[in-house]
Order: sequence, then C-alpha cells, then structure tokens
Amino acid sequence: MDKVTADKLTEIAPSLAAFLELHPDEQKWLYPLLGRAEQRAILILEAMQGAYLSYEEISAKTGTHASTVRQTLYALSSGGLNLKSNKSGKWQSPKGGRSRKLLRME
Repeated sequence: MDKVTADKLTEIAPSLAAFLELHPDEQKWLYPLLGRAEQRAILILEAMQGAYLSYEEISAKTGTHASTVRQTLYALSSGGLNLKSNKSGKWQSPKGGRSRKLLRME
C-alpha cells in the first residue's frame, strides 16, 4: 500500500466506523460507491469482528496479503479507529452493524 492510500485510510477511519454501524440495507447500496481501498478496509474489519486474529488469519479470510492487512490496520488505528491488540499480536475490531430497523420520519 502506498503512502497516499494509507493517509487516505487514516483520514477516513471515522467514516468507515460509521459505515459499519449503518443498517445492512444502507450498507448494501453504499458499498459499491466506495473505492477499492475502502472496500478492502471494510472487508478486513468485518473479518475480525468478535475474535482476535493475526495478520495471517485475516489475510486468509479476506484474500488480502498479510502486509496489506498490517498496513491497513495501522492506518485505521492511526485514524482513531478503536482496534484492540492482545499480547500475542492478534487484532480485534469493535462490533459493527445495527440490528434494528430504521424508520423514515416524514
């Protein structure tokens, strides 16, 4: 990952966290509008929800190279995304997605 992409992911990390909290129906129509790096970051975050995983485990789940996973996680963490790392070096993302339906106010 080049520096421009890493800087962009660092800058938009809060927006990606907000994306993960959207209702799945909203995520469905917004996802294709995102760039490739943003889609990959979301895929990585979703793969690690609820479990501590190493870079290699995340890489195997997402089909992304382990060094790209590492660089993506560091960029998102630098951007303020609340990622947890345990003593063995495995990472976990906060749970995302809402289980409730949205109501449209008119």
